[in-house]
Amino acid sequence: MIYDTMLITGCAGDIALALARIAREAGAVRRLIGCDIHADHAGPAFFDDCEVAPRANDAAYPETLERIVRTHGVDVIVPMSEAELTVLLEAGQLDTFAGVPILAANRLAVETGLDKYATFNRLSAHGVGVPWTRIVGEAPPPTLPCILKRRRGQGSKDLRVVSTEAEVDIADQTRSGDLWQELLLPDDQEYTCGLYRSRAGETRMIALRRRLQGGLTGTAVVADSAPFSPLLHGIADALQLNGSINVQLRLTAEGPKVFEINPRFSSTVRFRDKLGFRDFIWSLMDSRGLAVDDYRAPLPGIRMYRCADEVVIG
Repeated sequence: MIYDTMLITGCAGDIALALARIAREAGAVRRLIGCDIHADHAGPAFFDDCEVAPRANDAAYPETLERIVRTHGVDVIVPMSEAELTVLLEAGQLDTFAGVPILAANRLAVETGLDKYATFNRLSAHGVGVPWTRIVGEAPPPTLPCILKRRRGQGSKDLRVVSTEAEVDIADQTRSGDLWQELLLPDDQEYTCGLYRSRAGETRMIALRRRLQGGLTGTAVVADSAPFSPLLHGIADALQLNGSINVQLRLTAEGPKVFEINPRFSSTVRFRDKLGFRDFIWSLMDSRGLAVDDYRAPLPGIRMYRCADEVVIG
């Protein structure tokens, strides 16, 4: 057991449920507490207790979170959403909240990953391959077609391909502050990469060639990470990484280009855990000053599939 009582936020979501299952299967904690903005979800099948909490941008969020921590004797917090990470970051509480450690990547990695334009600027300044990126309303896209995406938040939400000058004009009026980004092709060469670096500086990575289903990775196949290794090491260096992040890229004719970084555990976290890339458990161990387990990279070609499950409560 690494911690006694863990709080995982967003416990109605797929990532939180995956982390709860990983922690339970590994015997990493004694009690699992979850919280979400509503109570009608499958969380009680995986957590010892579930609480209702307001959204992260609600003024009552910090007080409610502290109450949950105190009530249940929580000794580690795992925030799930970008909104929560943003609130904690801006409050200077990304390391600890109410005296309790928070399991997250380091500040530079989180603040960079939360802002997709900052991601472009920082990685390009460090020679990492990235698509051209412009702010809507400040500069037009240099080529069409291109991608229109949010500057902050989940990249798949409100993402669209823009092909005409008329669409550019509309976006300038309705999406000011969002981003134009290079359309990376081919679209069947998309990879999601787990990237972990310990406090001792050891870097581990895994590359999965994926296919999306409903915004999530529905199927994935293990890829040889060697072609991506220089790029991923460059990202870890640029972000002074400590902890786990998720890197999304496409392999283009010009080489791999990173189009997004998720500064949190991703929806593939349980895929990766089953393959031996146990970044959640390693992060927990490292936060306690424990030596992380050895890692043996899985063989390329192994396939994974996301399947539906049925949960009955009561």
